[in-house]
Amino acid sequence: MIQQIFFLRHATAEDRLLAPVDADRALIDKGHRQTRAVARFCQRQTLLPARLLCSPLVRALETAVQFCDELPDCPRPQVVDWLKIDTPTVQALAGLRDQLATTDGPLWLVGHEPDLSLLISRLLGSEQPIVRIKKASLTCLELEPTSSAPGRLLWSIPCALMG
Repeated sequence: MIQQIFFLRHATAEDRLLAPVDADRALIDKGHRQTRAVARFCQRQTLLPARLLCSPLVRALETAVQFCDELPDCPRPQVVDWLKIDTPTVQALAGLRDQLATTDGPLWLVGHEPDLSLLISRLLGSEQPIVRIKKASLTCLELEPTSSAPGRLLWSIPCALMG
């Protein structure tokens, strides 16, 4: 069965230099506006997760929670450690495959760069990064979880084009 995976990079957060701990960086006003725009876009396009997973870092969790608050019928986000920054791609792939096996419908992931780009690239059959995901952008792949064949990139839209 072919499944869709949506990758949402967290929205704009506090500058690294202003936060004492990277994991605690929160969204700034621009990030909240971006998340609202993504949710509105998804509502217009009738895009809704069956399951929404996110990194435990504050900026990703805030993005996921606000996205759900703005989008009716969106399931609450579930925090998974394999979406944290610097998780080895092979570990993220294993976590993703486990989730795909138990998810009927679109699986959404909210995470960080460069990890999302590396995961997407691997799912598309490349060992090297072949995409770069901007903040608050949405990327959709389609793949057959039980097949070793690479997935297919359906689209990737930066927040600025979601108008």
